[in-house]
Amino acid sequence: MPATARRRGAVGFTLIEVAVVLAVIVTLALVLTPSIANSITDARMARARNDCHTIANGIYQFFRDTGYFPAWRAAPSAAPGQAPGGANRLDVLVSQGSMPFEDAPSAWTTGRSGSLTDQLVTNAPGYPMRTPMTPFGWNGPYFSSELAADPWGRRYIVNIGAIDLSPGAVTAAGQPKSAVWVLSAGPNGIIETPFAASILASARPGGDDIGTRIQ
Repeated sequence: MPATARRRGAVGFTLIEVAVVLAVIVTLALVLTPSIANSITDARMARARNDCHTIANGIYQFFRDTGYFPAWRAAPSAAPGQAPGGANRLDVLVSQGSMPFEDAPSAWTTGRSGSLTDQLVTNAPGYPMRTPMTPFGWNGPYFSSELAADPWGRRYIVNIGAIDLSPGAVTAAGQPKSAVWVLSAGPNGIIETPFAASILASARPGGDDIGTRIQ
């Protein structure tokens, strides 16, 4: 074996060789990191969209079964297909997770809130149950388990208090109805969708919010 080869085997890689390897690793990291980060963000946003759609479907199924939307903290007995009394009406329904932020607090974060799990999984408010003898009533659970946080650890939130079952796009008082959303505050964690935006003007959530509209 030549002396040069024996010396290289004894001392390992030269400083130049190590520097070249490190430079290649750093270059690959710089190239791949944004792509990986974007893929993770895209996957989270896709999951949030799917979750919002799934929650909206559960709320619709609740409506089909009961004749009203899940909007009460405590539900006294009511005639089949009729909404309970309004004394315990909720402003928002929320999943598990930390509270999203708002630049200017509104009923999204300050209103009377209730749990989506209570409404759609456990029937904690005590809505009248559907039976073989009654065509209307709570017939859940509408999900197999409690509703978890969005991909960023924050609550899904529904401005359910703005639901209005009168026909058309305006209220009985002649005002445009408000858009009702199943909403995630998105990657920035800030709710940027107005709580009471007109149904005539609100085609999509604000900012980077992710949502499914149910009214």
